Amino acid sequence: MREDLFLDPWRRLLDGLGVDPWPELVGSGFLDLLRPEAEGGAGLDLAGLFTLAFEAGRRPRAPRVLPTILARLADPQALDCPDAEPVLAAGGEDPVVARALCAAIDAAVMAGAIDALQAMTLDYASTRRQFGREISKFQAIQHQIAVMAEEVMAARMAAEIAMAGPPLSVSVEAAAVAKMRCGEAAMACAGIAHAVHGAIGVSAEHDLHHFTGTLHRLRLAHGGEAWWARKLGIWALSRPDDAATLVRSL
Repeated sequence: MREDLFLDPWRRLLDGLGVDPWPELVGSGFLDLLRPEAEGGAGLDLAGLFTLAFEAGRRPRAPRVLPTILARLADPQALDCPDAEPVLAAGGEDPVVARALCAAIDAAVMAGAIDALQAMTLDYASTRRQFGREISKFQAIQHQIAVMAEEVMAARMAAEIAMAGPPLSVSVEAAAVAKMRCGEAAMACAGIAHAVHGAIGVSAEHDLHHFTGTLHRLRLAHGGEAWWARKLGIWALSRPDDAATLVRSL
């Protein structure tokens, strides 16, 4: 698949960006992945973008490349875009779809950040020693890491389901579920990661607080859990289907 061809160059690009990343990002062509091939883009769909958003989330200091990729659907000259939602709406896209698309991308980035948190926490617990042994040997720590693993997988599944089809045909309901579930996972995993790391996790030289700070900002961007839960509830109550049918439809 095309997204597999993009993944390794994308990783190398993100890992090699300099102080001013934007000239290199523009030259790479990655900023126009979603734009139609007839307009010089790659015509990538959301499924193809998922792995790239996930990888960006795993890097604590990645530039605002995903919002910029979305914004360039409406404004081909957009750079360093902090929020694609108003750009898409100003370009004539349905505001509901614009918010859902941004929420789905947020969920994919959050899923990547949560995955990185898990790896970081497991590595720290396996090397930090207390009372003569690694703290990963303590049952309480093992339980917390097991909970984190469940949250990581649930977040990734929800985000990946929402990232399907053409960008501007994103399912609002699937995006709602993804944003809610990834927000819940972010809360749980951030708490566990900081509990396991202790004081070092908030020190200036450690990456942990960069990840958790990003997660908390993304939780609130483009509608938090409560906002999307209300939207999803209104949608569910408007349908005659039973609960099992509604879930399958998502």
